Amino acid sequence: MLLDYNPTQGKVADDSAYKTQQPLPPLNRWVQSYWQLTVPNGQSQYHSVPDNCVDWIINLDCFEDNFLIPPFISSTLFDIDGPACFFAIRFRILGHKGLISMPIGEWGEAGSVKAEHLLPRNVLYSVFEAIVNATCFGERCNSLSAVILSAITFNDVDPRLARYIRYCYENVSSNLDLSESRISEFGVSARQLRRLAKQHVGLLPKDFGKVLKFQSVLKAMNEPQYNNAYLDHYYDQPHFVREFKRLSGVTPVQFRKMSVLCNHNSSD
Repeated sequence: MLLDYNPTQGKVADDSAYKTQQPLPPLNRWVQSYWQLTVPNGQSQYHSVPDNCVDWIINLDCFEDNFLIPPFISSTLFDIDGPACFFAIRFRILGHKGLISMPIGEWGEAGSVKAEHLLPRNVLYSVFEAIVNATCFGERCNSLSAVILSAITFNDVDPRLARYIRYCYENVSSNLDLSESRISEFGVSARQLRRLAKQHVGLLPKDFGKVLKFQSVLKAMNEPQYNNAYLDHYYDQPHFVREFKRLSGVTPVQFRKMSVLCNHNSSD
């Protein structure tokens, strides 16, 4: 299912350290974007926020260090020893199912899974070749697009889950109704929806909706005319600040000022 959903992870102070590129159709049905993060010498920390997406992250200096991160509900801090460079594929909601047959609910509780445990060996090898033969970010994105598109399979999405996801997306600015009567319109019971969401999205239905709303506000905060965007999504400012801090780990004011990649010290 294709939604015009483009989540953000916040800004990186050094523009050259973080690059992104969106794939062309038809691959954009499954992949939301490619991104590349260059980490300087010394110890750094990357502050990642929830976005409902699966990311496949590859260490460009050590291909064996590549893993998939399922959706999460609160901010995650990644400690990184630089220098290092990471390339990643950010899948659209459920887009990972085009490559990975195992449902997220069966990935385990570790927070990340080695790609070799989820992806076919021939796909891993083709991705490795595209990575090592590319000379720049743009070339890497184009080469990987061809590899991924050739490996994608059309997996059907459970229509009941698809109806729920589309409902959340189309009503993100309102108070999402997860009453029994509303859920029954998706063709499931509340219990069935919880099972489907945990198994295929990786989050409970209520949490999935909260992350969509959070991401909608983040997008509004990046607009030049941003002014009290929370009023379109939350009851009042205290509710907005409380929910924002619960998901991001910081207040809205702090998030707008911070760089999500912070270098704590540098080596000689």
